Amino acid sequence: MVYICGLKNKKIMPTVTMNLPIEVEVAKRIKKYASHRKTSVSSIAENFFAFITATPVVKAKETDISPLVKSFSINEVEIPANFDYKTELANARNEKYL
Repeated sequence: MVYICGLKNKKIMPTVTMNLPIEVEVAKRIKKYASHRKTSVSSIAENFFAFITATPVVKAKETDISPLVKSFSINEVEIPANFDYKTELANARNEKYL
């Protein structure tokens, strides 16, 4: 049984020191944020990194479209290979505003 500051069974995890270059103004805001929450900058950074690395990142294929976006689709439209959207957009704006 391990006792640390009166706490029972607190596991001691090995740690490593990391140096992260951060802009001075950002560092000041981080320290103020940590102070208001009565915690340390280190614990905030550790919790953040633990959170973003908790679930594995799954890369989506370039052609994958989310189900939500698919649900917005009303009709499938065939677009010609030589379609120039910039020209069509300019024509539509000219027609609307001129």
